[in-house]
Amino acid sequence: MRKKRDMPEAVSELRQRAEALSIARKADIVLPGTEEETLKLLHEFQLRQIELELEIEALRRSREELEASRNKYALLYDFAPVGYCTLDRDGTIQTVNLTGANLLGKERSLLANLRFEHFVAEEDRPAFADFLRTVFASRDKETCRLKLSKGDNQPHFVRIEATATESGDECHAALVDITERRRAEEALRESEYNLAKAQTMSHVGSWRSDPATGELNVSDELLRILHLSRAEATQEAFASVIHPEDLKSVMDHLRSGIEQGKNYEIEHRLLLRDGTSKWVYTIVEPAVNHAGKVVKLYGTTQDITERKQVEVTLRNQKNEFQAIFDAVNDGVMVFDHDGKIQHLNHICPQFFPEEVLSGGGCRDIFHPELATSPHNCPVERAIRGERVETSLVYGLKGHKTRYIDITATPIEDALGEKNRALVFFRDKTLKRLQELQLIQTEKMSTIGVLAAGVAHEINNPLTSVAGYAEALLRRFRDDHALGEDSRLEVFPRYLAVIVREAYHCKGIIDRLLNFSRKSDGSIGEVDINEILQETLELVRHNSRYESIELRTILQPDLPHVQGDPAGLRQVCLNLLMNAHQAIAGEGLVEITTNADASWVYVQIRDTGCGIDLDAIDQIWDPFFTTKESGKGLGLGLAITYNIVKFNGGEISVASHVGEGSQFTVKLPVYRDQGRKEKGLRLSELSGPF
Repeated sequence: MRKKRDMPEAVSELRQRAEALSIARKADIVLPGTEEETLKLLHEFQLRQIELELEIEALRRSREELEASRNKYALLYDFAPVGYCTLDRDGTIQTVNLTGANLLGKERSLLANLRFEHFVAEEDRPAFADFLRTVFASRDKETCRLKLSKGDNQPHFVRIEATATESGDECHAALVDITERRRAEEALRESEYNLAKAQTMSHVGSWRSDPATGELNVSDELLRILHLSRAEATQEAFASVIHPEDLKSVMDHLRSGIEQGKNYEIEHRLLLRDGTSKWVYTIVEPAVNHAGKVVKLYGTTQDITERKQVEVTLRNQKNEFQAIFDAVNDGVMVFDHDGKIQHLNHICPQFFPEEVLSGGGCRDIFHPELATSPHNCPVERAIRGERVETSLVYGLKGHKTRYIDITATPIEDALGEKNRALVFFRDKTLKRLQELQLIQTEKMSTIGVLAAGVAHEINNPLTSVAGYAEALLRRFRDDHALGEDSRLEVFPRYLAVIVREAYHCKGIIDRLLNFSRKSDGSIGEVDINEILQETLELVRHNSRYESIELRTILQPDLPHVQGDPAGLRQVCLNLLMNAHQAIAGEGLVEITTNADASWVYVQIRDTGCGIDLDAIDQIWDPFFTTKESGKGLGLGLAITYNIVKFNGGEISVASHVGEGSQFTVKLPVYRDQGRKEKGLRLSELSGPF
C-alpha cells in the first residue's frame, strides 16, 4: 500500500508529472513509468481535492456557527439579568458584562483593572474582603450580600455568588440586584414591627390555622394574652385556657365556622394557669377554596378584660345614677345637642303623654305650636351654655292643666362642641291651686267680713223701719179717727207688709251672720232640720236658681245630731250649691231627712248631669273639679268630706250620667255625754262651690 503523502507534496508531484507528460507528448518522448500511472495519480489528486474542498466548506460553516454561537452567548452574557465579572485574588476586575457594569454604575470599558471593593459601601468592605479570601481558600461557591456605593445617594444591594477557577488565580462572580427585595424585606420587617406594636397597644393577637393538618401560627401578642410560650402554641394548649363554662360555646362556634365557612364573632372568658381570668373578643374569618371547603382559618383575639371591667363599672354607675334619677320626685329629662329627648325618669309620663315623650323633643313640650324652636327655648338656651329658670302652663286636650316650674342646666361636652341640657320639671299645680284658693279664700273672707259689717249696718235701719211701722200700726189701732179717714184706709195694710218684710229681711241677715261667724270647733247638739231650713232660705233668694224646684221631705221629730253647727252649715250649703250647679235649666233638688236609733240621714238629690264613673272616686280629692274654669277650684267636696269625718259621720254618693246624683250624709245622734273638742277646726275652711 502506497504511503499517503501530504497534500502539498502530492500536488507538487502531480504538477511536475503533468508538465513532463505534456512536453514528452509534444516531443514524442517516452518517459519512465506508464501513462496509466500518471492518470491514476491525477485521479487521486482530483478526489483528494474534492475531499479537501468539502472539509474546507465544513470548517467554514463550523466557524460561522461558532462565531454566531459566540456572538449569541456574548449577547446573553452582556445583557443577562445577572451581572457577571471575573476577579483576581486582589479583587481586581478582569472582565465584566454590561449588567454588572450597570450594577456598579460605571462604563464597562472603564472597569478593567479597578478593584471591586471601590464600589462596595464602606461599612461592608471588611465583609467583602473576608468573603474574597473564603472564595479562594475553599474553592466552593460562596455567597454574601453587600451594599454598593454608586454615588447617587440611593442604597443599592447585591447578592454575590463566586467560585474560584481551576488555576486558583481568578474567580467568577455573579451579581444579583436585590435592592427591591431588600426594600420589600425592610418594609415587611417594618410592617411586622408596626403590626406587633399595634397588637401590643391594642391587646389584639392574631392566629392562623389549617383545619386539615392542625397547623397553627400565632402572634407574640396572642401568646402574651394567653400566658403561653412559643413552644406551647398548640390547639390543645389554647383549648385548655378557655373557661370551662364557655368552652362548649367556643367549640360550637369554631365547628360551625369550619363546616359552613362563615365568619363569626364571640366573646368569652379565659381561665389562665395562674388562676386569673380574662375576657377576650374573637373574630374568625374562614378562607374557602373553589369547592367551598375551608382551607384556612384566620382569627384575631383581643383582650377586652379592661373594657369589661369598665363596662361593669359603667353599668354600676348607670344603675346608681338611674336609681338617683328615679328617686327624684321631680320630672327629669336629658336633651341631646339637637334638642331631642335622650333620657327621662319615671315621673315625666305623669306630666306629658306618651306620644310627646316617645321620640319627641323640646319643641313638642315647650312650643308645640311652632315649626322650629324659638331663640328663647329653655333647652336651646341651656345647650348654648345658659342656666334657665322659668315656668310652664301645660295642658293638652283631654289632659288637665298643670303648672310646672322649669330648671334647665347645660351638660358640657368634653370636647366643648355638642352640649346637652338637663331639665327638671317640678309640678307646682297643687301649690298654684292652693295659692289661687288662698287668694279666693282671702277674697271670700274679706267679702264675708264686709257682708257681716253691712248686715250689721242694715240691721239697725231695718229695726228702726220695723219699729216705726209697728208704732204707726199701734196708733191706727189706738186712734179710731185715723181709721175713719178714707185717705188712710190702706195704711194699716201697707204698714203690716212693711213690718213683715222688714222682719223677713232681718231674718235673712241673721242667718247670714250665723254663716259668717267663725266656728270654735266645739261639738254640740244640732238640729239638722233647722240648719237645712236656714240654708234653703239663703239658696232660694239666688235668682240663678229660680227655674229649679226645691222639694223638702223633712222628718218632723228628727233627733238632734252631734256636730259643729258652723261646719254642718258649710256641708249643707256646699251640697245644695253643687246640686243646683249640676242642673242646666229646669230641674229638681230634693232634700230628705230621716233617722234610726243611732244615725240621722240627710239625702240631697238632684236631676242634673251626673258624675262619670271614672271621676266618681276622685271627687273627694282636693282641687279635683269637673266644672269649667272660674266656676270652682275643686275644694268644696273635699272640705265637705273632711267636715263630715271631723263630726264623726260618713258621706257617700250615687250617680248616673245624665240622670243626676244623690249625696247621703250620715251623722251620729246626739248623746248627753258629749264629745271632747278636737284639735282640727276644719269648719274654718270656706271653699268654692
